[in-house]
Amino acid sequence: MVELILEFLRELGFAGLFIGIVVEALSVPFPAALFVLVYGYILNPSPGEIVLLALGSAVVYTTFSYVPYFLSIKFEPSIRRNVSREKVKVAEGWIRRYGEWMIAAGRFLGMGYIAYIAGFSSIRPLAFGLYTFAGFFPLSLLMFYLGTLGNLEFMADTFQNAQWFIFSVLAVLITVYLGYRVLRKKGLIPTGKKEEPRVRRRTRKEGR
Repeated sequence: MVELILEFLRELGFAGLFIGIVVEALSVPFPAALFVLVYGYILNPSPGEIVLLALGSAVVYTTFSYVPYFLSIKFEPSIRRNVSREKVKVAEGWIRRYGEWMIAAGRFLGMGYIAYIAGFSSIRPLAFGLYTFAGFFPLSLLMFYLGTLGNLEFMADTFQNAQWFIFSVLAVLITVYLGYRVLRKKGLIPTGKKEEPRVRRRTRKEGR
C-alpha cells in the first residue's frame, strides 16, 4: 500500500508537492510537513536542491496562506463561530504576550488556524507574510533533509513525537502561568511590592 502511494506521488511529481502545500496553507487540516518529508524521500535532492525546494515551498505556502488570512478579516464573526473557541483564545493570548513571532512558531508546529488568528488580531499583511515564511521555510528544510535519510516511518514518528513534546511543554507553561496569575490576584502569592504606610489625616479638631 505504501509503495502504491509513493508511486502515485512520483507520477504527480512537483504538482503533488504543490497541492499538498497549498491544501494546508488554506488552513485545511492536512499534514503538509509530512508531505514534504515524503517528497524529500521521493526526490532525494542534493543539499543545494533542498534549499531551493524549501524556498519554493515556503513561497507557495506563504502566498496561499493569505486566503484564510483575508477571509478571517472580512468574515470574522462567522469564522469565529466555526473555529474552536479554546484554540482562538490560546493563540490570541500567545500573540498578545509574545508578539508576531507566534505566527512563525504556529507554522512550525502545524497550527494551520493561526492564519485566522492573525486576521482576528489585526496583524499587518506584510508582517503576516514574513512570519509565515519564517516559520515554514526552516520546517521545509528539515523535512526535505529528513526525507533524504530514507526511513520514512521512523522520521515521521520522530517528528510527530517532537511536535507533541513541544505542545505538552507549552501547555504546562501556560497552565502554570495562568495559575500563578489567579493565585496572585487572590492575594495568595505576594507581589513583592511594599505597601506604603498610610498617613492618617488629621481632623480639624485634632489640628487645633
